[in-house]
Amino acid sequence: MTHNKVSYGLGKLLLRPKSSRQTYFLAICLVLITSFTACTSQKDIAKDFVYFQNGADTVLGQEKETIIQANDLLSIQVFSKTINQEQAAIFNIPNSAGTASQGYQVTGNGNIEMPVLGSVRASGFTKDQFQKSLVEKLTNYVKNPTVVVRFLQFNINVLGEVRTPGTQKFSVDKVSIIDAISAAGDLTDYGKRENVTIIREQEGKKLYYTIDLRSKTLFESPVYILQPNDIVYVSPNSLKLKNLNVDPEKQRRSGLFLAITSVAVSIASLLIIAN
Repeated sequence: MTHNKVSYGLGKLLLRPKSSRQTYFLAICLVLITSFTACTSQKDIAKDFVYFQNGADTVLGQEKETIIQANDLLSIQVFSKTINQEQAAIFNIPNSAGTASQGYQVTGNGNIEMPVLGSVRASGFTKDQFQKSLVEKLTNYVKNPTVVVRFLQFNINVLGEVRTPGTQKFSVDKVSIIDAISAAGDLTDYGKRENVTIIREQEGKKLYYTIDLRSKTLFESPVYILQPNDIVYVSPNSLKLKNLNVDPEKQRRSGLFLAITSVAVSIASLLIIAN
């Protein structure tokens, strides 16, 4: 509404009878308050749908390596830097017992069972660290050994308000929270972007982290790079709760609106009486 239209409306209002002016003035107050509340609500909702809207222009991301954990399935290839590969062949026998895929299964105690070497600690190491550890152990059996370790299963469970919830399987060794959510088809319109929970099991304990996808500081989070078998849970926002007839803020908003309306009506009445 333009200033000219407002002036014209107020001019017509002042020419009306007192009772008519009062009714008309109160109606205008109610319309303005309702419009203001609706616009504010729409802006707030629209803001919730934008990713990476807060934070500095430059953010230092967390470049953390994936840590080997219990129940991981690993591919371990051993080579010799010499022409004779026979001495390394025995270590390339995969341990597929109990699994559909060939590979070395990390036990609940964090170890793997390898030919000749026996039980070898794997849990708690990065790939590079574990490769170096194996090279040291193999030196007595393989001349100039080289070891390549890969994850055969990198699964992330993505649940809640995403388009395709479930277990997301990756064939790479490093997966970010953005990769996991993208694989799940992105958040639904009801996903609460400021309240995404990462559940991680570490040393037998469940650790809970909350991240805000709207913030650029997301890249600094210790859980931005996920670990195998992490759980990503996206909470429902107020729109979803409202559709389920469970709106925890409904009474608060109603009370606030009534309070504002009451104050506006009182002020309008005083102004009209004063005139």
